Amino acid sequence: MKSIVVDNLNFGYTEEKVINNLNLRISKGELVVIVGENGSGKSTLLKLLLGELKSQSGSIKLFGENIEKIDDFSDVGYVPQMNIVNKIPFPITCLELVVLNLYDDFGFFKIPKKRHLEKAREILIEMGLENYIKTPFNELSGGLQQRVLISRAMINSPRALILDEPTAGVDEESKFQFFKIIEKLNKKHNITVILVTHEVDSAKENLELHNIYNFESGGLENVAI
Repeated sequence: MKSIVVDNLNFGYTEEKVINNLNLRISKGELVVIVGENGSGKSTLLKLLLGELKSQSGSIKLFGENIEKIDDFSDVGYVPQMNIVNKIPFPITCLELVVLNLYDDFGFFKIPKKRHLEKAREILIEMGLENYIKTPFNELSGGLQQRVLISRAMINSPRALILDEPTAGVDEESKFQFFKIIEKLNKKHNITVILVTHEVDSAKENLELHNIYNFESGGLENVAI
């Protein structure tokens, strides 16, 4: 079964195309890396896969369904770049940040119930964050923040997990721990993982990758592992 199928995808913010006749096939349970220069279109592709942008032509299917017919994207967990997360301007604990991803299920008063909080705790504990459940998110190191964000993305039990430059700005030990967590999630839950990164050598060294794709001239080229 294919988790993601992209056919002849085209997109541009102006007349110049950022995505040019792009094709992609990612099977269920695959762990793949997408690399490319800054401005090559990697983040644009992610926004298209997450439904934040609409393609000009071509098609995207997630789990066999045309993306234009999908209203609920909870099957896709997303971990943004750390520089976006660092803009959180208010104090919030790790537990509160993770449970917010269940907001649509809170009910009329939009207050998390006991079952929501318990689920958030379980995810944080699985990520080895039991000592940081009530710690303010902004007080954590970059590596620990990254694990909290993965917990947040995983709380809806997604079928695919997309991570945008997740190891940027974290130390080597944190990178190693991050890759071990991603590999564990991939194998334990058979979840499809798409990792966008500049650090392909580190990913190859620490992960059992299925495919590497290089973003070039608006399209993806499969790179031998």
